[in-house]
Amino acid sequence: MAVQQIVRRGSTDSVRYRRAMMLLASAGGNRVPVIAQLVQADEDTVRDVIHAFDEKGPACPDPRWVGGRPPPIR
Repeated sequence: MAVQQIVRRGSTDSVRYRRAMMLLASAGGNRVPVIAQLVQADEDTVRDVIHAFDEKGPACPDPRWVGGRPPPIR
């Protein structure tokens, strides 16, 4: 499983590592409040990651951020 490999290798990307930890804890049967406390995240964030995994599959731990400065308001 790709999520297990991220955790085992100790990914250098902390966001990816924390999301993988959330997913593994969820797969282990832990509830959202316990997972949130484990990874020091908000409960809503944990829920969002779990729902995203249900929709996207193994690509979920990869953040999809758009970099750069926001466009100017005209």
